[in-house]
Amino acid sequence: MPAQDARGAQLAHRFRRRALSFSRPRQVDMDLLLRFGAHPVLVRIRDGRVAAADVPSAPLPSCDVSLRASEDAWSRFWQAVPDAGWHDIFALSKRGELAIEGNLQPLMAHLQFVKDLLATGREGQA
Repeated sequence: MPAQDARGAQLAHRFRRRALSFSRPRQVDMDLLLRFGAHPVLVRIRDGRVAAADVPSAPLPSCDVSLRASEDAWSRFWQAVPDAGWHDIFALSKRGELAIEGNLQPLMAHLQFVKDLLATGREGQA
């Protein structure tokens, strides 16, 4: 397995492990597809908690919104204190490092929830 591919698998595993304990007292129901380089993770959020975070079985899984970035972009985003321009999904998108696709309504309606969920991968987070 090439080094970049192994790194993507590690990032996906790290996120899955941490995301499963994430919940907030909010009415959030959505399916979020994250891509860590070539490694997808489908996050099913029900009643404000992560119900599942799995590698999808289909090559094109159904989801509400998809966030796709390189292994390097996720690694920089997940530093304990990310550098300016690497600290937020919209900053990453503006740089061309992260693609946001799909139905933006659930993302924008629950933006802080999604941002907090993605931050679980940061160094120093439990």
